[in-house]
Amino acid sequence: MEMVQRQELLERLLAAHESYFDVEDTFELADQTFQGHAQFHSESMQYVLSKKAKIWGANIHEHILFRSLEQLDTTMLKELIAFMKTEALSLVELNSEHMTTFLSLVIIAESADTNAKELVRKTKFRKNFSFGLKGWTDLRLALIDLSDS
Repeated sequence: MEMVQRQELLERLLAAHESYFDVEDTFELADQTFQGHAQFHSESMQYVLSKKAKIWGANIHEHILFRSLEQLDTTMLKELIAFMKTEALSLVELNSEHMTTFLSLVIIAESADTNAKELVRKTKFRKNFSFGLKGWTDLRLALIDLSDS
Protein backbone atom coordinates (compact mmCIF):
# COMPACT_ATOMS: atom_id res chain seq x y z
CA MET A 1 0.00 0.00 0.00
CA GLU A 2 2.76 2.47 0.95
CA MET A 3 4.65 1.94 -2.34
CA VAL A 4 1.49 2.93 -4.21
CA GLN A 5 1.07 5.95 -1.93
CA ARG A 6 4.71 7.00 -2.51
CA GLN A 7 4.34 6.61 -6.28
CA GLU A 8 1.08 8.58 -6.37
CA LEU A 9 2.60 11.37 -4.29
CA LEU A 10 5.67 11.49 -6.52
CA GLU A 11 3.49 11.70 -9.63
CA ARG A 12 1.43 14.50 -8.07
CA LEU A 13 4.56 16.45 -7.10
CA LEU A 14 6.05 16.12 -10.58
CA ALA A 15 2.75 17.16 -12.19
CA ALA A 16 2.51 20.18 -9.88
CA HIS A 17 5.89 21.40 -11.11
CA GLU A 18 5.12 21.02 -14.83
CA SER A 19 3.71 24.55 -15.17
CA TYR A 20 7.02 26.26 -14.44
CA PHE A 21 9.64 23.51 -14.59
CA ASP A 22 10.93 21.09 -17.21
CA VAL A 23 10.13 17.73 -15.62
CA GLU A 24 11.43 14.23 -16.29
CA ASP A 25 10.39 11.02 -14.54
CA THR A 26 13.78 9.36 -14.14
CA PHE A 27 17.11 11.11 -13.88
CA GLU A 28 20.63 9.66 -13.74
CA LEU A 29 23.50 11.65 -12.28
CA ALA A 30 26.91 10.26 -11.32
CA ASP A 31 25.67 6.66 -10.97
CA GLN A 32 22.68 7.71 -8.85
CA THR A 33 19.10 7.26 -10.05
CA PHE A 34 16.45 9.71 -8.99
CA GLN A 35 12.74 9.10 -9.52
CA GLY A 36 12.26 12.61 -10.87
CA HIS A 37 14.01 15.81 -11.89
CA ALA A 38 12.52 19.26 -12.31
CA GLN A 39 14.56 22.15 -13.63
CA PHE A 40 13.76 25.84 -13.89
CA HIS A 41 15.74 28.56 -15.67
CA SER A 42 15.11 32.31 -15.52
CA GLU A 43 16.98 35.05 -17.33
CA SER A 44 16.67 38.77 -16.59
CA MET A 45 18.34 41.57 -18.52
CA GLN A 46 18.42 45.36 -18.60
CA TYR A 47 19.06 47.28 -21.82
CA VAL A 48 19.69 50.88 -22.82
CA LEU A 49 17.84 51.96 -25.96
CA SER A 50 18.31 48.64 -27.79
CA LYS A 51 19.07 45.01 -27.09
CA LYS A 52 22.59 45.60 -28.40
CA ALA A 53 23.34 47.79 -25.37
CA LYS A 54 22.83 45.37 -22.51
CA ILE A 55 23.65 46.82 -19.09
CA TRP A 56 23.38 43.61 -17.08
CA GLY A 57 22.00 40.09 -17.07
CA ALA A 58 21.22 37.65 -14.29
CA ASN A 59 20.42 33.96 -14.56
CA ILE A 60 18.64 32.01 -11.83
CA HIS A 61 18.29 28.24 -11.94
CA GLU A 62 16.78 25.50 -9.82
CA HIS A 63 17.21 21.74 -10.01
CA ILE A 64 14.93 19.58 -7.89
CA LEU A 65 15.87 15.93 -7.53
CA PHE A 66 13.20 13.55 -6.22
CA ARG A 67 14.09 10.35 -4.35
CA SER A 68 11.50 7.79 -3.24
CA LEU A 69 12.60 5.47 -0.42
CA GLU A 70 11.06 2.83 1.77
CA GLN A 71 13.13 3.83 4.82
CA LEU A 72 15.31 6.89 5.38
CA ASP A 73 17.99 6.59 8.02
CA THR A 74 20.76 8.98 8.97
CA THR A 75 23.43 7.08 7.03
CA MET A 76 21.43 7.23 3.78
CA LEU A 77 20.62 10.91 4.32
CA LYS A 78 24.28 11.78 4.96
CA GLU A 79 25.19 10.02 1.69
CA LEU A 80 22.51 11.96 -0.20
CA ILE A 81 23.61 15.28 1.32
CA ALA A 82 27.25 14.55 0.42
CA PHE A 83 26.13 13.70 -3.12
CA MET A 84 24.23 17.00 -3.39
CA LYS A 85 27.27 18.95 -2.11
CA THR A 86 29.65 17.33 -4.58
CA GLU A 87 28.24 15.49 -7.60
CA ALA A 88 25.07 17.58 -7.97
CA LEU A 89 27.25 20.69 -8.31
CA SER A 90 27.83 19.54 -11.90
CA LEU A 91 24.29 20.82 -12.61
CA VAL A 92 25.45 24.39 -11.94
CA GLU A 93 26.26 26.16 -15.22
CA LEU A 94 28.62 29.00 -14.45
CA ASN A 95 28.81 31.89 -16.88
CA SER A 96 29.25 35.66 -16.66
CA GLU A 97 25.53 36.13 -15.89
CA HIS A 98 25.06 33.32 -13.38
CA MET A 99 23.52 34.62 -10.18
CA THR A 100 22.25 31.58 -8.28
CA THR A 101 21.39 27.93 -8.68
CA PHE A 102 19.24 26.21 -6.09
CA LEU A 103 19.94 22.50 -5.70
CA SER A 104 16.91 20.93 -4.04
CA LEU A 105 16.39 17.37 -2.87
CA VAL A 106 12.90 16.09 -2.11
CA ILE A 107 12.79 12.74 -0.33
CA ILE A 108 9.56 10.78 -0.07
CA ALA A 109 9.92 8.01 2.52
CA GLU A 110 7.51 5.52 4.01
CA SER A 111 9.31 6.19 7.28
CA ALA A 112 12.28 8.21 8.51
CA ASP A 113 14.14 7.93 11.75
CA THR A 114 14.18 10.83 14.21
CA ASN A 115 17.87 11.59 13.70
CA ALA A 116 17.39 11.86 9.94
CA LYS A 117 14.52 14.31 10.44
CA GLU A 118 16.69 16.42 12.71
CA LEU A 119 19.54 16.34 10.19
CA VAL A 120 17.19 17.61 7.46
CA ARG A 121 16.30 20.58 9.68
CA LYS A 122 19.93 21.35 10.58
CA THR A 123 21.54 20.98 7.15
CA LYS A 124 22.70 24.21 5.57
CA PHE A 125 25.00 24.56 2.58
CA ARG A 126 26.01 27.46 0.36
CA LYS A 127 28.86 27.50 -2.12
CA ASN A 128 30.07 30.83 -3.47
CA PHE A 129 31.81 30.96 -6.84
CA SER A 130 34.71 33.44 -7.02
CA PHE A 131 33.77 34.91 -3.63
CA GLY A 132 30.19 35.34 -4.86
CA LEU A 133 31.16 37.41 -7.89
CA LYS A 134 30.07 34.54 -10.15
CA GLY A 135 27.06 33.70 -8.01
CA TRP A 136 26.36 30.96 -5.55
CA THR A 137 24.42 27.79 -4.99
CA ASP A 138 22.24 26.83 -2.05
CA LEU A 139 21.15 23.35 -1.01
CA ARG A 140 17.53 22.86 -0.01
CA LEU A 141 16.16 19.66 1.53
CA ALA A 142 12.57 18.50 1.95
CA LEU A 143 11.43 15.28 3.58
CA ILE A 144 7.96 13.78 3.32
CA ASP A 145 7.61 11.06 5.94
CA LEU A 146 4.44 9.10 5.09
CA SER A 147 4.38 7.45 8.53
CA ASP A 148 3.64 10.86 10.09
CA SER A 149 0.36 11.25 8.22
